[in-house]
Amino acid sequence: MIHNKELKRFFITELFLLFFVFLCMIAFNNVIYMQYKNAFIQNNSQIISDIIEKHPEVEEDIIDSIVKGNKSTEKGNQILEKYGLMDIDSLDYMNQLTSLKQDIFFYNFLLVIILFTVLTAAYYYFIKRQHKKVEEINTYMVNLLNGDYSMDIRDYDEGTMSNLKNDIYRITVLLKNQSEQDQKAKQDLENVLSDISHQLKTPLTSMYVISDLLMDDKLEVDVRQNFVLKNRKQLERIEWLVSSLLKISRLDSGTIVLKKECVNVQELIQKALEPIEIALELKKQKVKIEGNKNITMQADFHWTAEALLNILKNAHEHSAEGTTITVSYIDNSLYTEINIEDQGEGMDEKDQRNIFKRFYKGNSNKESIGIGLNMAFMILQKEHGDITVRSQKGQGTVFSVRIYKKVV
Repeated sequence: MIHNKELKRFFITELFLLFFVFLCMIAFNNVIYMQYKNAFIQNNSQIISDIIEKHPEVEEDIIDSIVKGNKSTEKGNQILEKYGLMDIDSLDYMNQLTSLKQDIFFYNFLLVIILFTVLTAAYYYFIKRQHKKVEEINTYMVNLLNGDYSMDIRDYDEGTMSNLKNDIYRITVLLKNQSEQDQKAKQDLENVLSDISHQLKTPLTSMYVISDLLMDDKLEVDVRQNFVLKNRKQLERIEWLVSSLLKISRLDSGTIVLKKECVNVQELIQKALEPIEIALELKKQKVKIEGNKNITMQADFHWTAEALLNILKNAHEHSAEGTTITVSYIDNSLYTEINIEDQGEGMDEKDQRNIFKRFYKGNSNKESIGIGLNMAFMILQKEHGDITVRSQKGQGTVFSVRIYKKVV
């Protein structure tokens, strides 16, 4: 069975043309038959006319013989042979039959010409259509190589060539999307490098200034120690910034594969608090953890702790001395939720809409780098979880983290 619709259409056209030629052949044969019939009647009329003119009395016998017919032709053949009339082509009144023979040859030749013409025309039309499609594909590929993706080559017909055009169009869409993604990636990389340069420039500039001041031999000891502490603080900031940017770049590149493991939620929170314990003590801030100690969830322990660390660090930086940060968690059949609530200055609606964007700095903290919450957002996305924020100016902020359970 032929699955190619174009070939199927071509063969159907051929069958139709053959049927047409067959009808022509029937019509030609009918014309030849009528000519033969007329010639036969005319020849009989001439013979009967000559006989009756000389022998009128046998008219009825001749008519009766023609109507009833005479199956025996042996006697007639003997008479014709006696007078040498078996070769009738030499007789004058047989000229019409000779002409009929020529007509038969002519009609058969004409029939062959018609058959050849229609089949050739059908084949030429088929090849021309295929060639046109090939030319269209060639033009499309040239435009594609030149970076022009605007041409639409889709073909809603059936057939091998149409399927090829549709497959090429699908590949074009993929290439176009890939090209757009590459351009966007290049632009994002350029923006990130620009932001990194800007973020590093501020602490480096401060360190240069402090270093110049430290070179003064007349500098008092307590002032010198204060500058050294500030310098160390800037170094710590640079270290954290570089470390965070490296982590973000790994998340962006997709080189990090998060693993699913059984994680105790309280241990996870305590692990996230370890890097900022000293900073919390210096600001006399307390952390209260509320939740069932036996609650577990499926997550990557290291990276989920990294996400919580950045949220806790944000709560620490935006809260005043002596305040309390409350970390509570619950578990249900759909997800495990961790809420981190601070008693800080809160944020307005604009900050809430943009807080998870990379390098976004809220109006309340000009020293913020703007990558911690973005990193938390990216990690939780890879965990198939989400993070939301609720806040009001002067009333603190609550970050809610949900890690969804796998539904079987």
